[in-house]
Amino acid sequence: MAYLLAHDLGTSGDKAVLYGTDGRIAAETTVPYPTSYPFDKAAEQNPEDWWAAFCAATRGLLAQSNARPGEILAVSFSAQMNSCLPYSRDGRALRPAMIWADQRADAEAGRIAGEVGLRRVYERTGQRLSAALGVAKMAWFAAHEPELYRKTACFLQPKDTLVFQLTGRMCSDYSDASHLGCFDLESRGWSDEILESAGVSPNKMPELLPSFAVAGRVAREAATACGLLEGTPVVMGGGDGACATAGAAIHQPGQAYAALGTSGWIATLGDAPYSDPQERTFTLMHLDGRRYIALGAVQMAGQALRWAAKSLFSEMKAADFYRRLPELVREVPAGSGGLLFLPYLLGERSPWWNADATGCFIGLTARQSRNDMLRAVMEGVGLNLRLILDILSAGLPIREMSLLGGVARDSVFAQLLSDVWQRELHLPAMPEYATSAGAALCAGTGAGVYKGFEDAARLNPVRETVKPNRENGETYQKALARFTALYHALKPVAFSGN
Repeated sequence: MAYLLAHDLGTSGDKAVLYGTDGRIAAETTVPYPTSYPFDKAAEQNPEDWWAAFCAATRGLLAQSNARPGEILAVSFSAQMNSCLPYSRDGRALRPAMIWADQRADAEAGRIAGEVGLRRVYERTGQRLSAALGVAKMAWFAAHEPELYRKTACFLQPKDTLVFQLTGRMCSDYSDASHLGCFDLESRGWSDEILESAGVSPNKMPELLPSFAVAGRVAREAATACGLLEGTPVVMGGGDGACATAGAAIHQPGQAYAALGTSGWIATLGDAPYSDPQERTFTLMHLDGRRYIALGAVQMAGQALRWAAKSLFSEMKAADFYRRLPELVREVPAGSGGLLFLPYLLGERSPWWNADATGCFIGLTARQSRNDMLRAVMEGVGLNLRLILDILSAGLPIREMSLLGGVARDSVFAQLLSDVWQRELHLPAMPEYATSAGAALCAGTGAGVYKGFEDAARLNPVRETVKPNRENGETYQKALARFTALYHALKPVAFSGN
């Protein structure tokens, strides 16, 4: 047998999957690691925990599958994006990583905005400048920990640290680089102008490689630690958003997908960067290093449903709630009898970019029950994502769409989303595995097993297509207009931070 090893370094742990070259999963495991919150707005992880999780997961997969190390053709990665992790010239991490959730760099983001300009940063990088971006975190590090900054040889992203541990090479890929806020989409290289405003030397940024490039081979010491064979090819891999895109078999303009986990996003592919006049979306490089992913991300998707389960159906165990979900909403009509829910329980990113937005129900009457409220929560998630879909499709025509995440296994929610969006939705065979499938595609392409990312259908083929109920289209179009008007009406009195 021959295998491809994919590691997905998420926020809570390393989800590792061993794929056969035919796309079948031979084994999978998840090894958790902690996040620390040392002070307000700070969120950090220890790169040693990533390496320990990688080694434990790799050995676990080999034992679980009875695969021999020599049967692993290549290893590659997907990972959380927008971290700041400085490495010294002798290969030591100089501090814990500031991960994507770290928001301490407000002042630094403001300084970059003042010197370069918000619109110029967006046009050059495709990113809305904020404290969440890696460039702001690097600027904070340079300003607040100058002694360590002077010792820094290179800033790496989470997956890059594993590539370094395995091969000794400090490098990154275009997709991960494109979300940091200092990558020029036109030149496909680091922006000296933005880095200078951040106080970060371009010489401290990593070499950039395609996601499918072989960065090196597993060194002897690393092989002993993780159980892989010395000399196994290590393929660069990509950021989680880009890997999910490839793993969803999105490789041509006109294809799009929605990914619904705790949060959610909608993304589509284009041959050129997509610049929204109102900066409601952002752009990533595709794993192929040539095309561009335009996307909008929301704070609440599956988490809104979990909130409803806990708040409205607290007497039920979680498993019972999800099992009974179809019957709970079966008798509630489309539109929930005029009840609307704004799903802004943790502020919002796209399309409003308003950290002060809050959730609410509007339209409650004595006739309605908690089942109506439950369906309204589901519709609120769908309507919010519909706003992003409309923004993207206005500039990038979308001819087909897929649905990823555990919600793709829920027939009721999938049908509701199809109705709200008035789109056919392709449901892949393994909707929860698109991110690791993207990493496996990188491994297989780098190893010469696959011709390119068009082979994604082999790893995650479509199992079903959901078609919209056209009779519900008018109902949801009216609901969308009310939903949008409600946000704007409430913003001055409820969403302004006062």
